[in-house]
Amino acid sequence: MLDSGLLEGKFSAHPLCITPRLTHLAFADDLLVFSDGSQHSLLGISGILQTFHSFSGLDMNPSKSELFFGGYGDSEAAVIADLIGIRIGVFPSRYLGLPLNPTKLSLATLQPFIQKITKQLNSWTTKFLSYAGKIRLIVSVVYGKVNFWSQVFVLPKGFYKKIDNLCSAFLWKNTTSSARGARVAWKDICKTKEEGGLGIRSLEEFATVFRLKQVWHLFTRRGSLWVMWLDHNIFGRRNYWLMDSTPRLSWNIRKMLEVKSVFQRLIKCQMRDGMKASFWFDYWTSLGPLIELFGQLGPRELRISRNASVWEATHEGQWHFPNARSHQAEQLQICLSSVAPPSPLRGADWYQWKQPTGTFSETFSSKGTWMQIRQISPHVAWHKAVWFKESVPRFSFIHWMASHERLTTRDRLLQWGMNVHGSCVLCDSGLDSHDHLFFKCEFSRSLWISLAGRSSPNPPLSLPLASMWVLGVHSSPPHYASKILKLLLQTAVYMIWKERNRRVFSADATSLSATKILVDRTMRNRLISFSPEESVTTISLLGFYFGCISTPL
Repeated sequence: MLDSGLLEGKFSAHPLCITPRLTHLAFADDLLVFSDGSQHSLLGISGILQTFHSFSGLDMNPSKSELFFGGYGDSEAAVIADLIGIRIGVFPSRYLGLPLNPTKLSLATLQPFIQKITKQLNSWTTKFLSYAGKIRLIVSVVYGKVNFWSQVFVLPKGFYKKIDNLCSAFLWKNTTSSARGARVAWKDICKTKEEGGLGIRSLEEFATVFRLKQVWHLFTRRGSLWVMWLDHNIFGRRNYWLMDSTPRLSWNIRKMLEVKSVFQRLIKCQMRDGMKASFWFDYWTSLGPLIELFGQLGPRELRISRNASVWEATHEGQWHFPNARSHQAEQLQICLSSVAPPSPLRGADWYQWKQPTGTFSETFSSKGTWMQIRQISPHVAWHKAVWFKESVPRFSFIHWMASHERLTTRDRLLQWGMNVHGSCVLCDSGLDSHDHLFFKCEFSRSLWISLAGRSSPNPPLSLPLASMWVLGVHSSPPHYASKILKLLLQTAVYMIWKERNRRVFSADATSLSATKILVDRTMRNRLISFSPEESVTTISLLGFYFGCISTPL
């Protein structure tokens, strides 16, 4: 009815909604109607809605409706609003639970969202959660909500920093007030597990992924209303590659243009009819984007405009170039000698996205894109000893902290200027430090040797060496010994740290023999949770462990 009303002249279209013709957007019982905002148009729209009410029974609720004007003075807008009987709305306005705003979202606008996340984190501080449990909640709940917003809006960097501070404070301090004194910096936590982090994806880096995905949709979803609108109203005269970021463009469009250099090295065009592929900027030959090969003077040398499509480089179905006057031009002509010229018979051009393996696919992978654009750090040698399928999450976390030497041992407290007794509470000799606890201490050394001695009479007596050692043990069935030893190592590390804390904070002590029994029981409970291999001839991990108790691995 609204489309018909526009064609019949009952109201006039918004200047930016003429092509493609856009009169309204509807979702469930929410309706957005666009017009030029004149009195004639608003009265015409009201009449159409009244006609709709007469045969459907559905009516507009003026108290729940709002008018938004652009380019009108306050007094003029007020007169029109009074005439229609609908109040004037103020940005930001909420639609489908999200704030609509014609300008960049500020930190003040996002304050209700920040307060909602803070309230969620505070509700978890009353529960007894392990570090591993907190990480799971942060990733699945908090980061899930933020990433949903990041897909829709360009959020300020200050917002991401605030969320990271809240999550860091919750993880290390079980509060949301301050992350001061965090044991591991959040930027290090956001590294991959192979690089010594916890595998949490940086919010700011992933925001770039969402901008790249928007540009990918601009190139591949030609039937989308959003893409059609952008093609006509934003990139009508100058395509994405040639468009410069200017203040007249919206904040979201400017952010899409900012990722142009990253986008160019990740997208590849499969040229067919050559109508859509950019001659200079798309990666459509084995030489890559030709503008990078020829430089900014390339269009003058080949007499092909910067805005040209590949089809414009042909004449009567054949490639058409001036005589080669440079090495780059010779390279291009040699390359194109094996490339069929564009033809409508071959269908439309289509695009592919680069995967972490270096291959190209028609599917955009958010995770794969993040892996290619993120800041890469060196791998740590011990990550496979900490993170593996059979591990216990809370054991892995303590092992991870011990590998980083970030447990609150007494030597660290002394370095911070705290007045504490520095000796080890397990053996009462030696400084309470990571190096001493794992495994120079008489208590921890005896425990570790009694457990790992089944595999070797002289197991390594330092955590870094022990982590590397458990990765190199082989057996039949394949890798069973390594799996058992990895689990045994992190169980021992966890139990040693737990016993150390028990003696520090409760003055209670568990004997070495009792600790050995506890480790053995923990191992059995964990291994019994795994089902045997599919082959009936293969023993289970638990069965293999039983066989190792009395015999070498």
